[in-house]
Parts: sequence; structure tokens; C-alpha cells
Amino acid sequence: MEKGKAWFIEQWENKRFKVGTLFILAAGVGLTVEWFAFSYSVWKILRYLILFAALFLIAWIDHDSKRIPNKILKALMVIRGILFIPEWLTYPGLGTAMLLSIGMGALLGGGMFLLAHFISKGGVGMGDVKLFAVIGCYVGSGSIMSVAFLSALSGAVYSISMLLLKKIKLKEEIPFAPFIFVGTMLTMVLGM
Repeated sequence: MEKGKAWFIEQWENKRFKVGTLFILAAGVGLTVEWFAFSYSVWKILRYLILFAALFLIAWIDHDSKRIPNKILKALMVIRGILFIPEWLTYPGLGTAMLLSIGMGALLGGGMFLLAHFISKGGVGMGDVKLFAVIGCYVGSGSIMSVAFLSALSGAVYSISMLLLKKIKLKEEIPFAPFIFVGTMLTMVLGM
């Protein structure tokens, strides 16, 4: 815990991190208003806000160090398990369907990117694979494909733009978590 606190204090010195954090807070408030307007349950809103904040941190870390910390992914899985209990108690008739959606979301998200990992011969990292499995647990089977599509689309737009501007080379690796963050955020905003 102390290590995480020290890391956050160190990052807070970075102006981009401050601006990003303030953006996330403002966006979180805006999204909460939107989700209440769409009659999302309190548990779904809480689940989405936790994922949203964690994805910002993951994207920040991946952008800087090209790694996705397992500690955050494990914490997200524990939190998802804890949040599932009140969701099930609130909607007991939907418990089995929710559990199936969580499992299928994890399998679709993680499985799709595991396949991409093997096809790309490691171009898609295992951190991305695990991250998509976690996101699948949070958004479920109904939204994970939207997250994957919008993540890939935002990554492709960025990569093509940077190639045309000659800012990156064709074989250069770029961290994918920032685009996963964008794809997840767009999916949440658009209610997909």
C-alpha cells in the first residue's frame, strides 16, 4: 500500500497525470449522471466507475513502462467478485444470467486476445490478454465485443496517423492499454 501511495505522489508531480486525473474525475461525474438517466443500477454504476478509474491507471502505467501490473488486475478481479454478491442479492432472479455473462465476457475477451497473442507471435502481450479477460468480467458478454472493436479501431487510427506523420516506424511496438481504455470508455458512453 505504501509503495502505491509513493507511486501516486510521484506521478502527481507530472502535469499530464494531474490533468488526466482531473479529466477522469469530471468524466466519472458526467458518466454517473448519464447512467442514472439510463436507469443503470447503483451496482452497475459502481462497477463501471471502478473499472474506469483502474483503466486510467493501467493505461498510464502501460504508456510509460509498456507493462500492465498484475496487482491491479488481481485487485479488480477481487472487487468484481465482491460486487457480484450485492448484485445477485438485488436481482436474485438474474443471478445465474449475470454469472454466465461474466464468465462468457471473460472467455470472449481473454480468448480473443489470447488468439491474437499467438497469431501476432507475442505482438499482443499477455498483459493485454489478462486485461481483456478482466474487462469481460466487468462489462459482460454483451459489451466485450464493442470494447474490443473500439479499442482496435482507436489503436489503428492512432497508429496510421503516427505512421503517416513519421512519428513511429511500421514494426514499432506501442502500448495497447491506452486504446483499451478509450475503447472501454466509448463503449460505456455510448451504452453499447
